[in-house]
Amino acid sequence: MKVRLLLGILLSIFLILAGCNKETNTTQNKEEKVKQEKIKVVEEKRYTLLDSVTNDNILSYSAVIKNESKETLSVNDINIKYVNKTGKVIDPNIVPSDPDVHLAPYILKPGEEGYVSAEGIINKEPDQYDIKVNINPIKPASTIKKLKVKNYSVNQEKDNQIMHVTGTAKNNTKKPMEYIMVGAAIYGKNNEFIGTTFESKEAQLGPGKSISFDSISSQIPNKELAKAKKYKIVVSTYQE
Repeated sequence: MKVRLLLGILLSIFLILAGCNKETNTTQNKEEKVKQEKIKVVEEKRYTLLDSVTNDNILSYSAVIKNESKETLSVNDINIKYVNKTGKVIDPNIVPSDPDVHLAPYILKPGEEGYVSAEGIINKEPDQYDIKVNINPIKPASTIKKLKVKNYSVNQEKDNQIMHVTGTAKNNTKKPMEYIMVGAAIYGKNNEFIGTTFESKEAQLGPGKSISFDSISSQIPNKELAKAKKYKIVVSTYQE
């Protein structure tokens, strides 16, 4: 009887522990899923381009991300990998293997959007490829300040895939600014997403003063740029 009783107790303990581990794993999976869904990619485009000067094959990526949480988040880390049709990372053919990523603005309040652009150079003509994006938001160490955008215009250089979104931004705060970041999203007449532009520049800009900007993209094919009709532009700075 004692042996049977002991086995029964051990079995009960095992089942309880198994249930606890399952509950813990479920909780961790839910937390990871919630973290991933805080910042969501809501629009994206990828293109393959041929540089007319260097004849390099360029893989470009543009996206709009959105803060769907209830708190302000800083997106200091976005990891983008180009993968081939089998899911393998295109490396070492891609230069750089971990491409630079531009994002503006990178501090997003609840419901706000940020504009992402990245590109890499591949030494052979790529076949079908895809993008893997990993976003790691954290609580911001600084605050974001938006500038007022005035008199913006859009121009496309002839014979190449360069788009300029230019205009003037005004410091409508009571503090001086040391730099600005410009992010813009480009859309067609039916609101189809086409791509993004980016600029970052130093700007000793006192309260009430204005500065010109020129946000550029060289990553979108001419035939796509020709469809551009609508734009969203955000000029921002960050203060401790």
